[in-house]
Amino acid sequence: MKLVIKQLTKFVIIGISAVMVDLVVYYICSDVLGLNIDLAKGIGFLIGTVYTYYLNKRWTWKYTERSNHGMILKFAMVYLVSLVFNILINKYGLLWCPAFEVNFNIITLADAHVNNIITFKGHKFVAFFFATLVSAFINFLGQKYLVFKTSQLDPKDDTNIEVSEA
Repeated sequence: MKLVIKQLTKFVIIGISAVMVDLVVYYICSDVLGLNIDLAKGIGFLIGTVYTYYLNKRWTWKYTERSNHGMILKFAMVYLVSLVFNILINKYGLLWCPAFEVNFNIITLADAHVNNIITFKGHKFVAFFFATLVSAFINFLGQKYLVFKTSQLDPKDDTNIEVSEA
């Protein structure tokens, strides 16, 4: 149980940073570049996926083998399933969540004028959040039990850091 908690903690840390990568790319693609919302969501998700593969392989699962022998295909399968759920949940979340905006303002002291710094479409964030939660659950289980399942504790190492089987 201690190992699972440690792996989950690392997975969440990497996942949060990957979600930030996904979110930035998603907003740039959809709001700045004007791409279709599903395409924008897919691009953000895929860039975050590449990011998580390399970080989770080394840090979360401590997989030390240089070869990706079959792992990339398994990883791609897990993330393909996750991507489908991610896009669908985001799509239907946007339909079901009422549209609202969140404004971040600054008040200028000299003339007490309110200046809008940035406006977020709140319903996009809510849909994105729920899509990401479901994807994270699928990804953790898929990585732990399919992709990096050879990861285990080294019995000679009292630091309890995971290593791959030799």
